[in-house]
Order: sequence, then C-alpha cells, then structure tokens
Amino acid sequence: MPPDLTKLFLEERARRRAAASASTSTVVESTETYLESLESRPAVNLSDFDVGKNATRPVSGLYHIPEFITESEEQALLAAIRSPQNNSRWTTATDGGRRIANWGGKPSDVTVTEPLPPWASTIVDALFSRNVFCDDKNKKHVKPNHVLVNEYQVPSGIAPHNDGDVYAPCVAILTLEGDALIDFWENDGSEAIAVASDDDDDDDDKNEKPVPRAQVMLRCRSLLVYENDAYRLRHGIRETRIDFITDKCVNCETTNVSINEKVERGKTRVSIVFVIKRNKA
Repeated sequence: MPPDLTKLFLEERARRRAAASASTSTVVESTETYLESLESRPAVNLSDFDVGKNATRPVSGLYHIPEFITESEEQALLAAIRSPQNNSRWTTATDGGRRIANWGGKPSDVTVTEPLPPWASTIVDALFSRNVFCDDKNKKHVKPNHVLVNEYQVPSGIAPHNDGDVYAPCVAILTLEGDALIDFWENDGSEAIAVASDDDDDDDDKNEKPVPRAQVMLRCRSLLVYENDAYRLRHGIRETRIDFITDKCVNCETTNVSINEKVERGKTRVSIVFVIKRNKA
C-alpha cells in the first residue's frame, strides 16, 4: 500500500509546530532568568558615581553608573521590548527620528493607568534594591511607576527640554545597543544646540556658540540618573552621526573617551526611561 502523503504531511507539520513552541518556551524562560538576576545585586552608593562634581561649575544630582546590566541582560531586555505583543504600543515621535513606547500610561497623564510588564518590573526592583531612586518630595527611596522607551535611529536625537512637574525630580535612563552623548543646558531660556554640525570641532567661531553646562557619555548598558538640580536643567541629545567629546564631558575616565575625540554612533540606540508619577491611580 502506498504511503498516505496527506497524513505524513500533517504529522510533520504538527511535529514542527511542537518543536517551535518548545523553542519559544525555552527562550522565554531564559529571558526571565536573565532579568531576575538583577534583583540579587547589592545596593550602590550614588555618591560613588557622582559625575556632576566634575563639571566646571558642578551639577548636583548627576550620576552615571557604567555596566549597570550585563550583555545577556541587555539582549533579553531588547528581545522583550521588541516582542510582537508590543507592536501596537510603538508610535513615531513628531521629530520623525525615533519611535516611542510607554508603559504606565502616556507621559502627559497625571495618573498611572496600568501595571508595568515583568521585564520593566525587574529593572524597577533593581533600581529600588540598589537605592538608586529617591522621591525628593517624600525623601525616601521609592519604585518608578512609569516607563518610556525611545528607539533612536542614527543620526536622530532629542531637542533640549525639561521633563515637567508631572514627575518627581528623579529620572533614570538605561542605555541599550548604542552610545550617545547627552547635553545638560541651563534652564534660563538661553539658546541650546539640537543639531551638531560636521565641523563643530574645528569651527573658528565655536567659542561663540552655546555651551552646555555638562555632557555625559552614555555607553551601552550604563545607567544615567539625574535628580534635584540636574533635573531642573534642560537635557537633549544632538542630531548627529558622530559625537565630539569636549571638555564639558564629565565622565571621560569611566567611559574610556578623551577630550577632542570623535565617537561614531551605532545604527540604533534604545533608552529605557524610568520615572515616578506622584499621583498613582
């Protein structure tokens, strides 16, 4: 009797589906294991990572922690953020150079409208257990309750801005996949630069251009924290393919960059922004 080809085909398709399902389950378990490992790490003393003190005119409340997560944790976070179930969350920013996803509600909403997903809660637990977050209003360590994810495509950046009163004056930004230089500008209405020119480093008139109060080099897997005085400054990332390191960069030593060095950005950079909304629903 000749073989039943239809039966064989159906059996093979079922076998492949079962194998794919098993493979997916393994990936999910592996991802959760990586993320859970953050919770067991010891607390940090933010004063050990104070980079604001290195500014010509020191900036209170500006910290940078290199390698806050491992490469494996970074990859697990990227996979979780970009999973198909989150496709509907992404929107394109008005500047067109990045896309944005929110958890906990829209940034402009006063209240928190949903719980954070497991991948974000894991990082939040790590921030809390390491004493990174402090609500200035209550003078105690608290957990962030809102997460904003930005995915930048080179050369995009974000114009200098303030985060506003809807948040407590403490923000933590975890950088994934790509590096970038962030500027902190005075919040006095003075001019600030949003787009870097290709000849910023050798322009004869550069001394006449606006100068930021401080700059911080954001490396992959590092955590930037700005609170209090630093929170009240404007911050932004210039639109450019190459960041030029100036004497305003306050963390050259810990990020292995030198003044006057040019640092090429990667194709993509993801930032996970953790904040506290004071009025939780």
